Amino acid sequence: MPFSEAPLRRPARLLPLVTAVTLAAFTALPGGAVLGVSTADAQSSKKQPAKKNAKKKPKYTLEGELRKLQSSKAISSRDFRDWRTLYRGTVDDARKLPKGLRRTELEAVIRNTEQIAERRKLTGSLAPSVFLTLSTNRTWWKTQPIPPVGGRPVVADSPLTWQYYRGEGLQIQWLATFGTANALATTKTPAKLEQLRAIQTEALRLASDRAGGPTWAYLFDFGGGAPPWSSGMAQVTGIQSLVRTSAKLGDPSFQETGLKAMALLRREPTSGARLKMPAGDHILLYTYTRMRVMNAFAQAVSGLHEIARLTQDPQAHSAYLRAESQLRVELPEYVTANWATYSIGGAPETPSYHTLSRDLLRGLCRSLTADAELFITGQPVAGLQAPADPTIYCQTAERFTLDLQRTPNGPGRSNARATSRAATPTGRSAVPADDPAATLGDPALLRP
Repeated sequence: MPFSEAPLRRPARLLPLVTAVTLAAFTALPGGAVLGVSTADAQSSKKQPAKKNAKKKPKYTLEGELRKLQSSKAISSRDFRDWRTLYRGTVDDARKLPKGLRRTELEAVIRNTEQIAERRKLTGSLAPSVFLTLSTNRTWWKTQPIPPVGGRPVVADSPLTWQYYRGEGLQIQWLATFGTANALATTKTPAKLEQLRAIQTEALRLASDRAGGPTWAYLFDFGGGAPPWSSGMAQVTGIQSLVRTSAKLGDPSFQETGLKAMALLRREPTSGARLKMPAGDHILLYTYTRMRVMNAFAQAVSGLHEIARLTQDPQAHSAYLRAESQLRVELPEYVTANWATYSIGGAPETPSYHTLSRDLLRGLCRSLTADAELFITGQPVAGLQAPADPTIYCQTAERFTLDLQRTPNGPGRSNARATSRAATPTGRSAVPADDPAATLGDPALLRP
């Protein structure tokens, strides 16, 4: 069942989203990557005469899966009727659009919606976000301006951050949404605090059940992952923002949901984001791949540190200790002679990612140094034990600073103008095939 009950009610029109984003959401997104959805399959088709290579009707359909959810009382009869009508109307609208980008994008969103049902992943808790995404795209591609690739248009009456992914339409950008919430939780302005409440109330309404707890699912194809999938980094950032929101607004329900969301970090892929390692746990960037990404893992550890410190929750302490233990053992595997790789065994980081990794490690250096002083005076710290030695984080951050001073444009391009793509020593772009985000150099654009 959904983690909040009101199925499709939207909040009142809000102030424009603030542009400030905390470091906990300061990572990059593949705004320009073609993400591989096939729009040719988006059109529904009637049964055709049997012939060789004819497309078969899927065994499970969107309407059929909705009917099953209604029969099992996972959704109400009203939701069933409303969502079936929405789906049929969106398919009709897509057919009426002239051939071109608008039709292609709307068909892609329809196809993603159908794909979730065909794979039997449509649940009562996931359905509200699935049909909100379908409704938003139906309205947008019929009436609104075409946004730039990677752009974040303001969607009327939605407090969430949406992003345009080429070939996938408009999608909820959960990492950016929670980054905005983190920033708003540091303010005192009443209007901004109401915006914060609206964001988190909608986040609770759209949370879906995965790995035994709430998560915020991505509903589009990305880097080899089929929807719905989750992100360990976005999950930690979401929990962190909910903990901050509870403290700021004095409402424990946000923190309660946040701590329940720790379940994703206790389950292994593809259900969860925990990769068990000899020294502890690596928190995976995406639940559909075991690729280990340095800056995403460092960001997750930093977020877990704050969650454990603020909540003093036993499971949060345990998650932080296991992740931090693994990060300090794993960190040298990313470091090269004069730079660092984006992922273990992958291409060099872009200069912007290298800067981001440096800043995240600096933050851990400061946090563990401060913990040592707090622990001596008997104050509670993350992990409820003597803090680990911060030296590896401090020294690696200093080393990355030297890298950026010596070769500010990355290895092999020290005399060239900076570009947004990572480079090999020969100067050619090197891209890990399973993460298109690795090639984007501007951390102002957020990866899912």
